[in-house]
Amino acid sequence: MTCLPPELTALLPLWFVVAGAVVLLLLEMFSKEDGRKILPIVAVTFLVLASGSAFSLLSRQGMPGTLFNRSVVVDLYSVTLQAVCLLSALLTVIFSSAYLKREKAVTGEYYALILLATAGMIVLVSASEFLTLFVGLELMSISGYVLAGYLRIKEQSTEAALKYFLNGVFSSAFLLYGIAILYGVSGTTHFPELRIFLEKNMNTFVNGFNPAVFVQLGAALLLVGLGFKVALVPFHGWAPDVYDGSPAPVSAFLSTGVKAAAFGIFARLFTEVFGVPGPWTIALCVLAVLTMTLGNFSALGQSNLKRLLAYSSVAHAGYLAVGLAAAVGNPADSVERALAFYLLTYTFTTAGAFGWIAWASGKGESQNSFQDYQGLGYRRPWMGITLSIFMFSLAGMTPTAGFFGKYFLFKLAVDNGIIWLTVIAVFNSFISAFYYLRVVMVLYSKPEQSRSAVLLPVSVGLFFAFFLCALGALTEGFLKFPF
Repeated sequence: MTCLPPELTALLPLWFVVAGAVVLLLLEMFSKEDGRKILPIVAVTFLVLASGSAFSLLSRQGMPGTLFNRSVVVDLYSVTLQAVCLLSALLTVIFSSAYLKREKAVTGEYYALILLATAGMIVLVSASEFLTLFVGLELMSISGYVLAGYLRIKEQSTEAALKYFLNGVFSSAFLLYGIAILYGVSGTTHFPELRIFLEKNMNTFVNGFNPAVFVQLGAALLLVGLGFKVALVPFHGWAPDVYDGSPAPVSAFLSTGVKAAAFGIFARLFTEVFGVPGPWTIALCVLAVLTMTLGNFSALGQSNLKRLLAYSSVAHAGYLAVGLAAAVGNPADSVERALAFYLLTYTFTTAGAFGWIAWASGKGESQNSFQDYQGLGYRRPWMGITLSIFMFSLAGMTPTAGFFGKYFLFKLAVDNGIIWLTVIAVFNSFISAFYYLRVVMVLYSKPEQSRSAVLLPVSVGLFFAFFLCALGALTEGFLKFPF
């Protein structure tokens, strides 16, 4: 392997998922109905190979650095986020197998779309210049639009796909305008060169104009475009409807892998490029407060578990924005480390929770209100304990991984002197405990009526996925993080 060029070895996770998508499409085309049963196995195989290559990169002493004329960067941060995205895709495939069979949905292109979206995520988190960023973002997003509306016979699924598509196109336009302005001012699309330009010219005049004005406008447009992608308030309106209307495994994928990739590049931009004092710090603080507060208070009034998790996802975007707001004044590697750790924790817990909904919600997800889950913790004790672990971790209760994730993020804000933001974040975390604990109480309360939905059987694959998510939610905080 060492004889191969670094473009091949350093991006093996990307090559594996692309090859897997092509193989899945060919199998769908040429296999008969019985042969399509192996499609999820093929998808899992390629995702495991990609994950293995990512962990092999993490175990190396040194990283290849930049590739493809400095368009792609392979460092500990990008490879760690690649592993997070691959974990999200792997869990989604496992949760989807029995779910799609119950819904009698065509499975051919479904798994290929997941792998293609994952390829876009890998490109996105590895981008070191704006054109590569946009290619990865669009590959991820277009696959997500189709997945959101995959259950075509379900009106909610079609509506979710349309809302996701329209908001995605709208946000991409903002992003492109921001990129165009920054390129017009600096003459480069590469992140390191743009950072050098900012450090030299933010307080000077170039050819009779002050570039700081245009840089701030470009950064504001990037903030709006990426704010849509990660569902920061007030750009969050699509998220609850899309997560609620999409198939439950797809909701897990959109709220974990897609969010991890989008926040990953968000963090790289606002630590390595815009990590100099500017108005974007104040903007990120305001967005963090609005997102945490509105997300948590909206979740308090929900009686539908899937919609509760959708607003919970918005609130967690606010917690992640706290880390972004603390980027100025902290070393870039410490900010990226805290964000990557939180995203890994969030992937374990949220993917597991949405996977639990896919298992328990019945055909067509007809059983999704709190009263449908009353007493389920007594009838299926291990599954009740599993969802309880996810809720405790999402609430940030010690000693779960969610507690350590929030601790590292909030510590960044304290180290940067933004103590008021930390106080608001802790208060919001306290508020969120009410609705997370309410879910646990429902699981172990006496049901008012008998449940009619048929639960999916807990296969070996489902058991492994739930066990992995619960183990990560409980023990991740005590393990040594990769970097």
